[in-house]
Amino acid sequence: MNKKNVIKDKANIFQRMLEDKRAIRRCIQKGEDLNKLAKQRGIKFVTPL
Repeated sequence: MNKKNVIKDKANIFQRMLEDKRAIRRCIQKGEDLNKLAKQRGIKFVTPL
């Protein structure tokens, strides 16, 4: 694996993390089911919901 792929993979991880954060925020603001969103996106929280 070359350096460009490693940098691109790291960027993708952070990009996905930011997208998840935005999705959680939208879900909370709209009053939707957070558990459903977590299962769809594969998000694991530190404290159980």
